[in-house]
Amino acid sequence: MIKNTVNSVLQNKNVVMFVTALIFMSGILSYFYGNGVFFAGVLTVLSLFLLWKNIISVKYIFLWILVFYVGFLNADLRVHTGDDLVKFSGEKVKIQGQIISIPNSNAPEKTRFFFKVDKLNNKIISGKTFVTLTSDDRNFSDLITGNFYEINGSLKTPFKVGNPSQFEYNKYLRNYDTFTVFYANKSDCKNINRPLSKKWKIIQKLNYLRDKIIKTHSKYIKSPNLEILGGIVFGDDAIAPPDYIKASFVNSGLLHILAASGMNVAFIYGFWVFFMRRLRIPFKITTISGMVLVILYTFMTGLGASVIRAALMLLFILFGKLIDRDANSVSLLALVAMIMLIYNPSFINDVGFQLSFIVTFGLLTTANFIFEKFPDNKVLKYILSILFIPVIAQIWVVPVQMFYFNTVSLYSIPANILSLPFLSVVSFCGFLSSIVAMFTPYTDSVCKIIDLILNYALNIIVFISNYFAQIKNSLIVTVHPYLFQILIYYAIVMLVTLSIKNRFSKKIFLTVCILIFVIFTSLIKIPSKNLEIIIFDVQNADCFLIKSPQNKYFIIDTGRAGYKGSKSQANSIIIKYLKDNGIKNIEGMIITHFDNDHSGGALDILEAFSVKKVYINSFDDKSSTSYYIYQFLKSKNIDAEIPKDEIFVENDFKLNTYISDKKEDNDKSIITLLTYKNFDMLFMGDAGIEAFQEVKNNIPNNVEILKVGHHGGPNTVSQGMINYLNTQTSIISTGPNSFGHPNRGTLDILRNTEIYRTDRHNSIKINSDGLNYYILLYQPERHKYILSKKFISKS
Repeated sequence: MIKNTVNSVLQNKNVVMFVTALIFMSGILSYFYGNGVFFAGVLTVLSLFLLWKNIISVKYIFLWILVFYVGFLNADLRVHTGDDLVKFSGEKVKIQGQIISIPNSNAPEKTRFFFKVDKLNNKIISGKTFVTLTSDDRNFSDLITGNFYEINGSLKTPFKVGNPSQFEYNKYLRNYDTFTVFYANKSDCKNINRPLSKKWKIIQKLNYLRDKIIKTHSKYIKSPNLEILGGIVFGDDAIAPPDYIKASFVNSGLLHILAASGMNVAFIYGFWVFFMRRLRIPFKITTISGMVLVILYTFMTGLGASVIRAALMLLFILFGKLIDRDANSVSLLALVAMIMLIYNPSFINDVGFQLSFIVTFGLLTTANFIFEKFPDNKVLKYILSILFIPVIAQIWVVPVQMFYFNTVSLYSIPANILSLPFLSVVSFCGFLSSIVAMFTPYTDSVCKIIDLILNYALNIIVFISNYFAQIKNSLIVTVHPYLFQILIYYAIVMLVTLSIKNRFSKKIFLTVCILIFVIFTSLIKIPSKNLEIIIFDVQNADCFLIKSPQNKYFIIDTGRAGYKGSKSQANSIIIKYLKDNGIKNIEGMIITHFDNDHSGGALDILEAFSVKKVYINSFDDKSSTSYYIYQFLKSKNIDAEIPKDEIFVENDFKLNTYISDKKEDNDKSIITLLTYKNFDMLFMGDAGIEAFQEVKNNIPNNVEILKVGHHGGPNTVSQGMINYLNTQTSIISTGPNSFGHPNRGTLDILRNTEIYRTDRHNSIKINSDGLNYYILLYQPERHKYILSKKFISKS
């Protein structure tokens, strides 16, 4: 019975090709996640079982085993782990080479691009780096993709990942075969006159044409419409939208339209065919010229994964039409995925690649089965496509969106349905202006007329986005789903799709019910009754998250603010962790003092979460950081106070705070004592010996863990202080710095305690039942905390 069913299914070319592509991808994934032996073992055992039971023929078993190893070996051969530039990391150097991506950035005072290096300090070398240039005049117009430059600056490797949920920037760059970052000022960059290859001459002409079109439109279309037009037509590398527009489009679920996608490729080819048919151009000329146009457009958009996918699929379909061959849609999608991954296995880690193929697969399966019910009614099909395509796309994209962004846009479906007609108008007019731009004498006048239409369409799209974005709870924050939950979700969607195609089945209904029960059961989390403390690895800064036994959350300090438009540590590390773990409410935030490395991320956390009370050491601080925090607290009516002694009590758990009267800023840090049954931990902020002496009488003489003040700098601990506290474990939050933290003398004083440092041990987690406590260290390669040592509390 099973054998007959399997053989029947394998008669479908789409199924065979789809399974082949999945096995090929599993080979690549096993390489990236270091599980090659495990994956190969599972595949071998499964193959032997299928052969033993005579369920699948030998030819399929052999094919799929071969495909798995081809995927693994291709990734092993094509993906590099480093280049010649890495050994110069940490040095100030002079590099020469070529800009190979479109310079772009969300911050006006900086720009970023990939740079192919052929000389370093005048010596021939080979490598690629990601360059960030800053400029006070904000003028980067003379940086042209394809041109050669000499730049003086600092070459570095990306900061290590030391926290759960933290974005792995080094892995992101590795997808582009890049292993270093380079920072410089625009004034230290000069053009080098070198001849360009034919390839780069063509790319430059295409980029020039794109920039020319956008520049012409800028005469008649202003921000933010201009940026939206550039994103819709040419992709998010064309021109960065303002932050408020991006936020609106995120909340409304329309962010995807700001980046050129497969839909743009379909629109442009469709418009081209429409014009050519009106001119009665022969089919073959229309098709071939359309293929050339699609290729040129793909290069103009910066070669995003979704555009490449759509372009390749369309080119295969058109080529098939030229030779009178039809293509199976799912088979073609699987083939294109394999071709892209053979060329660059790192595409599999690209979010755009994943979303593009998942949504396309969903539309080719779920949507097609619905449309097949109305084969002869074109009007009904068109209406259904407008109504159902956004719904089906959202169904297929939701788990991926939750996995990467911890959000679901509640009104994405109606927003997409309403904006689709206007999006078609913008794509059509944008495409038309691109064609006209090839004929210089008429560009300006035609764009002026076209922009009258475009402005109305773009205004309506912005209105739709703002309308849905401003509705309460338009963006739902979600937890980070596990991989098995995502797989179960897609299994449910596929089974429901089969039910639509093959009518109702009791077996399918029962299976779906079981899977729904499993997925909902897996969402139930039994909260821990232990005390948990997380010391985030925020380099030479401080940030701590405390979970009380009754699941109340406190934050002590918030890491460093971003530099010149970059994200704060709170945004890139802490907020992501809180969202991944479903933490929405903060009982209290303690800002020990207003130094940037302690308070820099406070605003981001206050904006993202509900914080019940904020504790600060002064209402008279004069720093720019404190000014914005004061303003925000007042505008949002958030309770704030200078703490005195006991600030929170919960059964056997309590928090006490103390502030020294010393004049030195660091010594005025809020000192926090955490007590849970027999366990105590003292957080010193940046306070040192003198501040401790002043509050010493309030501190018990059995404090198991000391969070050393000022990142282990000088004069933060003394032998008498350690003897008084009877400290077992010392925690130092530090990272790369020019201050010499931690100080050698400080480390010498702490030598009889167990010393844990975030620069060496990454993020540190402390669990305690009040009698014992456990130190766990975060291991990035395993993506979890691993037990380091168990201690018995002394109290």
